[in-house]
Amino acid sequence: MLVWSRSGRLIIWVIFALIFGVLFLAPLAVILLSSLADQWNGVLPNGLTTQHYADVAKGAAWNAVKASLVTGFAASALALVSGTWAALSLRLQGPPALKRLLGLLFFIPSAVPSVSVGLGLLVAFSHPPLLLN
Repeated sequence: MLVWSRSGRLIIWVIFALIFGVLFLAPLAVILLSSLADQWNGVLPNGLTTQHYADVAKGAAWNAVKASLVTGFAASALALVSGTWAALSLRLQGPPALKRLLGLLFFIPSAVPSVSVGLGLLVAFSHPPLLLN
């Protein structure tokens, strides 16, 4: 750190904790509170319940949760294996021009925000014959 005094470092850490709490923890706390809210018509919920979680744990909703988890874990495992393989092969062999081209191709998914891809899919599938919305 560039701050040398002990009190200066403490102030920097407090500012960081406040910013982190407001930007990251507060939205998560509101999501958790809204998932436990019985009804929310004012500033705070009228009551708390776990009925929403009980509804998800049974019936078709549970099948959807299981399918999402299986798909997510399978996609993560596939991305881990193929990404590791690609990184090692790019590092160890191949001409420099091919390394640059393949490196570009592998980094494009992380460079294009998911919102842009989602908007593109929404526009693409909003017209017949694939009207999905």
